[in-house]
Amino acid sequence: MVRLFPVAVDAGGQPVTDLTADDFKIVDQNKPESIFFFHGPVHAAAAKSDVLEFSNRTSAAAPHATVILFDLMNQNQSDRIEMWKTLDKSLPQLESGDSLYFYLLNMEGELVPIHPIGPKSASDAHWPHDVVGAFDQAMKAASKGRPVQMGQEDQAKKTFHQLEVLAQQLAVFPGRRDIIWIANGMQNAYNPKLPCNGDWVDCALYVPHLAVTLAQADVAVDPLANGRDVATGTTGISGMDTRTNMGQAKSIQGDTSGNQGAQGVDPALDLTQMARLTGGHAFFQKDLRTVVKQLTTDAASAYDISYVPPASEWDSKFHVVKLTCNRAGVKVESRERFYALPDARTPVERNKIGLMEGFQSPSDFTGIGLRVKISTLGTQPGVHLQMFIDPADLMMLQQGGKYVGALYCLISDRNGAAPAGEPAVLDLKPELTADQYKSALKDGLPLEQDHPTSASVVRVIVLDQNTNEVGSVTFPIK
Repeated sequence: MVRLFPVAVDAGGQPVTDLTADDFKIVDQNKPESIFFFHGPVHAAAAKSDVLEFSNRTSAAAPHATVILFDLMNQNQSDRIEMWKTLDKSLPQLESGDSLYFYLLNMEGELVPIHPIGPKSASDAHWPHDVVGAFDQAMKAASKGRPVQMGQEDQAKKTFHQLEVLAQQLAVFPGRRDIIWIANGMQNAYNPKLPCNGDWVDCALYVPHLAVTLAQADVAVDPLANGRDVATGTTGISGMDTRTNMGQAKSIQGDTSGNQGAQGVDPALDLTQMARLTGGHAFFQKDLRTVVKQLTTDAASAYDISYVPPASEWDSKFHVVKLTCNRAGVKVESRERFYALPDARTPVERNKIGLMEGFQSPSDFTGIGLRVKISTLGTQPGVHLQMFIDPADLMMLQQGGKYVGALYCLISDRNGAAPAGEPAVLDLKPELTADQYKSALKDGLPLEQDHPTSASVVRVIVLDQNTNEVGSVTFPIK
């Protein structure tokens, strides 16, 4: 599947969250596509009814993990210093540091963690208020000249690689995932073996690998550029700098460390297209607080839409995707590219990876709504589980007058946040009549299971075999 996470806004820029699948139209390489899976924004969350009931949707806030990456390598010296001062002021003013992380990309192309990704960091809401000292110390250590031997291709490769590293670490967290990439331009290296009659995405080295990695991790890159010479990039994909219309290479003022500086006439075009390639949003001359707030709003109002191109269309090329809304006055922002890399894995292999992610993740996934009631097994150690799965989050196909699904349910004993022992795995094929499906939409798809165990914590994981979406909930039983 090709999976998109569009945000719809009205003429005033406010989120529109009541659209249906019929309101959207998808065109891939000028060919119309049918929506295979549709999930609207979650407007309300399930709440616990008593102390023995647990849900992975106990908060109205949409799960959202964000990395702030202050890129020193792709900025000139004066812009680096100016942004340093700006961040010193704006970081302590962030409303919360929950699920928010902070790194530098130093002049050697290495990641320097200030508030690194991890379970302990995720729940630290106050770190932005106390981070300035550690940030200033790291900046002083990182403020060296770019290595003389680092050329344009090295710079592009290192930048893309570190974006991928962060994306792969973010992939274990639920909900929307963003990288706020603070840079004032980007380098590109071109493949001389490829024709470059279109835009740079088609002929630049390392971009396909970057696109596939970020798409698999469902991570968007949101460039933030506050440099004095960076305009707002509004040109569409077809108007990007190419090898045939590339502007004269510009050296970066104030930087004498050997930078080759091959940005185009307007570096904002490159940053804008990076956002469009990954499903993010480009910000120019914006305060960090404004950016974080906007991305939080987008996370709460994003749709989840998937379609399935035919096997012949997976041709190891970039595809241009246009997602539009039929409702008048509504604008859709979404990823405009994907790299059609054929997947040789079987459905079972893909499902196994999804289950392992839910099994090993330090936190629960909310892609499928899941509620669990527990009761004792009498004198036997363990619990009886009453599980209720939200069928609106599942791909239930209509066959022979029934709604048919395919699920895996994994029940895992836990030692704190880590798995303990081998999990129990159930292969489920629910079949519901129209009345049963209507009832399940209201109360949840029921499933009961005895789980003998001496553990004190259990995690239930549900995977939809049709979409590879995962939901999980972790709870104490003692």
